[in-house]
Amino acid sequence: MSTGLAARDRVAQQRRVVVGVLALGYVCLRLVNLAQLWLASESQSATGPANPDGRPSEYFVHTALPSEPGLSGVLANWDGQWYERIAMDGYPTGPESHSANDLWTWAFPPIFPMAVRVVMALTGLGFPVAAVVLNLILGGIATALLYRLLRAQIGAALAVAGALAMNTFVSAPLFMLAYSEPAALVFLLLAIRSTLAHRYAVALASVLLLAFTRPVAAPLALVFAAHFLLRLRNRNADPFRPASQVLLTVCALLSLFSPFLWNTIASMLFGATRPTAEQTNGPLSGVSRTASMLGSFEFGWVGGVGRIAGVGGALAIVASLAVTLCLTDVVARRLRLPLELRVWGAAYLVFVILVTPPTPGLLRYLLLAAPLLIVLQIVPLSWRKRTAGLGTFALLTAVALWTQWLWIRYLYILDPAPALLPWPP
Repeated sequence: MSTGLAARDRVAQQRRVVVGVLALGYVCLRLVNLAQLWLASESQSATGPANPDGRPSEYFVHTALPSEPGLSGVLANWDGQWYERIAMDGYPTGPESHSANDLWTWAFPPIFPMAVRVVMALTGLGFPVAAVVLNLILGGIATALLYRLLRAQIGAALAVAGALAMNTFVSAPLFMLAYSEPAALVFLLLAIRSTLAHRYAVALASVLLLAFTRPVAAPLALVFAAHFLLRLRNRNADPFRPASQVLLTVCALLSLFSPFLWNTIASMLFGATRPTAEQTNGPLSGVSRTASMLGSFEFGWVGGVGRIAGVGGALAIVASLAVTLCLTDVVARRLRLPLELRVWGAAYLVFVILVTPPTPGLLRYLLLAAPLLIVLQIVPLSWRKRTAGLGTFALLTAVALWTQWLWIRYLYILDPAPALLPWPP
């Protein structure tokens, strides 16, 4: 009896230590980002005046700010201005749409801005602070989810390092900014973890929530397919019931068609109040964003760089992607990460490279690949020579935090003036 109680006490003590380390590490890393944003805010240019009737290709300003606006003035840059508009004013109906900006509002799925609206209503906070409060909570949830996902495979110590390493990723400052990536990351990790636990109904709900947060769930179809085949192969040891097979198939199909869900609903809502002949469904209309992307598809970075730099540039992109995929897969296999996480990381990397144009926005999109990419940062901790491993991990972490500063200062901060910045970070 005493032996059992002692064992339970040790488990409880270990759990408290893990929770404490994760919480303290997460808070410290967010404080580093807070200091980085505060220092960088001194370089921000003025953003006014507001331009509700402008064009989506221009920098959209919902709330004009002076130069050097301080910390609170940089929390809702770039897409944050669009989300602020939606949270404050909602989506314009057909008769209320009088400009390209009105139409482009529909390009942004509703879960994140509507969730911020709820936080604003409950707390009385303004949009930038409410958005940051929400994303800080979501970042903490994502950190805990990744820890739980990794722990069964690589042990508690490495799982803690991996969960915190995700918070040092170049675009992890998004956990303190008015962007939808933190919510998308939570739904993604819920989908993968639920799949590993054979809770396919929860995975299905997670995919649906992800579809109305960011249109990036399509690669999950390969994750569900890989999981399906794995369970089929092991069905003698682990029965694979028909109901589970049906649910997994539905999850895969929903993932595959998820990029079209919000745009389809947006078209229905927008078109319900305006005759079809009067709708603007060109490239600058948010209700046809997915169709516009497909219509101008040129193999993303491969085609875009190839158009600018020729065949050599396109081959360099393909080679870089291949090296990244091979290296991460080798390391992930060494750490015995689950197949589903490896498939997601590889499929999502290919997806992002093929569907997004060559802009610095790639670093932001890659936050959803960070649960796999962090293996390159934590693998030194598995080396036999612990001193060398710890030193290498510390060096990689310092470099990662430096890249966060570069991302904030030279991509996220509006310097020079917004009119001279051709693309979002």
